[in-house]
Amino acid sequence: MKAKLVKKLVAVSLVSAMAVSSLAGCGNGGSSDKDADKTTGKDGEQVLKVAAFNGGNGEQIWKDIAEAFEAENEGVKVELDISSELDQDLTKKIKNKDYPDVVYYNLGQPSGFTENMLKENAVADISDVFDDELKDKMLDGILDGTDAQPYGDGKVYLAPIFYTPTGLWYNKNLFEGDQKKYDLPTTWDEFFALGDQAKADGVSLFTFPTSGYLDSTVYTMLEQAGGMDFYNDALQYNADTWTSESGEKVLDTLGKLVSPEYTQEDTVANANADGGFKINQQNVIDGKALFMPNGNWVIAEMAASTPDDFEWGMMPAPKWDGDDTQAVYMFTEQMWVPKDAPNMDLAKEFVKFMYSDTVVDILLNNTTVDKETGKESAAPIVAPVKGAAEKLPDGTTKDVYASTTADDIVAVTGKLATTKPIEGLDVQKNIYGATESINTGDMTVDEWQKQLVETWEKCADNLEQ
Repeated sequence: MKAKLVKKLVAVSLVSAMAVSSLAGCGNGGSSDKDADKTTGKDGEQVLKVAAFNGGNGEQIWKDIAEAFEAENEGVKVELDISSELDQDLTKKIKNKDYPDVVYYNLGQPSGFTENMLKENAVADISDVFDDELKDKMLDGILDGTDAQPYGDGKVYLAPIFYTPTGLWYNKNLFEGDQKKYDLPTTWDEFFALGDQAKADGVSLFTFPTSGYLDSTVYTMLEQAGGMDFYNDALQYNADTWTSESGEKVLDTLGKLVSPEYTQEDTVANANADGGFKINQQNVIDGKALFMPNGNWVIAEMAASTPDDFEWGMMPAPKWDGDDTQAVYMFTEQMWVPKDAPNMDLAKEFVKFMYSDTVVDILLNNTTVDKETGKESAAPIVAPVKGAAEKLPDGTTKDVYASTTADDIVAVTGKLATTKPIEGLDVQKNIYGATESINTGDMTVDEWQKQLVETWEKCADNLEQ
C-alpha cells in the first residue's frame, strides 16, 4: 500500500452500534492460570479452537492458515469450526461454557453476535498483540478506529485482519475500450444525467444487493457532504445531523437515487439475504443496471455466473459540484479472542500470526470454489499490512486498491456510536430499510428525515459512556 493512502486512512474514534439482545452465560474474565488455560488433544497436542464464519472468502484459507500455524508451532493442533451459521453455533456453545479460543466474525452482521459479546464485556483486550514491531508493519491508523477499538478506550479488542475499499461497482467494459457506451461520471449531476441516458437504452442506473449495502455509501456521503467533523458528529448522533444543509443534501440525493426513476424495478423484491441479493448483483453483470454498492468480495461471489469477457470496475460515490475530494469507506473484517478462551496466550499468538508474511501470501493466493458448478476462481484477500496490496496480480482487485491512493481520495472508517438497548428501535432498519419504502412509495424523503431525527434523538439520549 502506498504511503499516501496510509497517511490518509482516517481512524474514527467511535464505537460500533450494539444490538439490543445479550448472550446468556458469557463470562466476566479468563483464567489467570496458564496451565489451566490449555486443552489437550488425544495425542497430547495443545488444541487451539478457531471458529470462523464461512462467507464469501471460502473455507480453504482457514485450512491453509491452520496448517501453516501448526507447522510453525510444534505440538499445536488447530481445531477449526467453520460455519455459515457461526453466530447460532457459538451462542449454543457459549451458553454451555464451551468457548473457542479465536473467533472470526465481523461487526455489523444481522445477528449482532460480536456486538453482543462486546456488550457483555466478553471479548479480551488483545492490545499486547500489537507491539511496536507489528504496529510498524501495519497500515497506519488501521488500529485506531472503532473496528479495532470498539470501546474508544485506546485498547484493541478486535483485530482487523482483512480490509477492502468499498464503492460503486460496474461493468468496466461499458466505460472503456471497444464496447464503451458511456462516460464514467464523477459528480452527482453527471451520475443522474447518465441515468437518464441509460434509461433511454432500457437500462437502470442503480441497484443494491440489500438495503444494508447502502451503509458504506451513506458513510461516504456524510463525509463528502460535510467533511470529517460532520461525519464524526453524525455517527455520535448529533441532533442537527439530518436537518442541517449537509444532512438534507445526503437525504435528497440518496432518495432520488433509490427512487423507481433510477433504481432497477426488481431491486426491492430481490433485496434479501436468501439469495435474492445475488439476482440484483447479476443484474449489473447482465446489463440491467449500471452501478451497485459493494466490495471486492463480489468478484468471487459471482464468479460462476460472470462471463469471461466481463470486467469489474469500482468508483467512489460521486462528488457534489465543487467538492475537492471523494470519500471511500474502508471495510474491515475482524478477529477476536473471547475473554474466557481456554488458551489465551496461544490465541494471541494466532492473532499475531495473521499479519505474518506467511498468512499475507496465503490470503493473496486465496481461491474459492462455487458449490454448484465446482468452478474455481481467484479470490485474493488483502491484510492491512504495508505493501500487501502492491503484491496483488494485475487486474481488477489491484486496480481497486490502487484507486484509493489518488490525491483526491479521503478514506474513512468507523461505525455508529454505542447506545444502551432501546426497546423497539431498529437503527439499521430506520436508516437503510427506509430506502426500500421510498422506492415503493410507502415513505417520502421528508418522512424519512423525520424518522431519522427521532432515531438520532433516542440514540443520543442512550449513548454508552
